[in-house]
Amino acid sequence: MSRKVVAIIILLFALPVGVYLLMPSDAKRIKKLIKEGREAILRKDLKGTMEPLSYNYRDRYGFTYLYVKENMKSLFARTEAFEIDLQDIDVDVVDDRAEARFLVKVAALRGGRRDYILGTEEVHESVVFTLEKERMSWKVVETYLPTREGTAF
Repeated sequence: MSRKVVAIIILLFALPVGVYLLMPSDAKRIKKLIKEGREAILRKDLKGTMEPLSYNYRDRYGFTYLYVKENMKSLFARTEAFEIDLQDIDVDVVDDRAEARFLVKVAALRGGRRDYILGTEEVHESVVFTLEKERMSWKVVETYLPTREGTAF
């Protein structure tokens, strides 16, 4: 075999392996999505905050995409800044559905006061996102707060 043929064969095998190794996994994409959502909230960027949510978002607490958007807009207007501590993001992906579990503390700063929205000063809140793949990107379709079961919003 000539050198050209050997080089082409190696390239044909190496290219798919390289693409596979360099492309982020779905779990990494979802973790990045969660972290980007956190950053958008810290910047009080409504568009960036809503980007990870599906237009079909509906959770067991009765929240929809539009309800969440209006609440976030109101919260951004009333709040000077946010503190968000994310920990232990764990993602399970099965086909075009995924579940992301993590711990979070969210504090809103208003008039020099720190009010906790999720969690407390000592305790993180458990959060579970259910995601679906929509047009080649992951979107949150439901949020579940296991530690708040039985709590009315």
